[in-house]
Amino acid sequence: MKICTTLLLLALTPALTPGIASGQTPVSSITDATWAQYKGEYPQSPLCSADEITLWSCKSGKHVYSLCSSRTMTRTTGYLQYRASLRGRVVLTYPPDKRPPAGAFTYNSFANGDASIDFSNNGYRYTLFDPLRGGSSISVLAPEPSRKNTEITCQAVQTLQINYTMRLMYDSGTWKVN
Repeated sequence: MKICTTLLLLALTPALTPGIASGQTPVSSITDATWAQYKGEYPQSPLCSADEITLWSCKSGKHVYSLCSSRTMTRTTGYLQYRASLRGRVVLTYPPDKRPPAGAFTYNSFANGDASIDFSNNGYRYTLFDPLRGGSSISVLAPEPSRKNTEITCQAVQTLQINYTMRLMYDSGTWKVN
């Protein structure tokens, strides 16, 4: 039984490990991940320019929501922006200027493989949630006094768990280790 389990795991490994399925060698560490190794794992959003990475994107009805970034980020260089559009017209950009994301965004990685990005804008609290299994979502919590929570469901995205995304979050100082 142990041999069968081992063979099954070896057979499934290429499908379960980003990069291996496309013939790339997996990295042993998040800090060693490079754009060249993982660029094929990021579908392009119409809200992000060709020289940006679409770290996360969600389509819901006539809306598109995307997290766009520079290809490299540190605590003092690069940028991260959340953009929302309605019928192809950008209606929200946070932050409005392209600047390093530390202090504006918080990245969370959970033990079960899920990941999220949080930020606040004009009193509203946004959470872009990307579970390892299932569809992604955006949670928007309104400010006092209503505190109404709006949940927007998305297709499965699973890009916040990619090693290169995690490296960018670590390098930029947005990853809060619990």
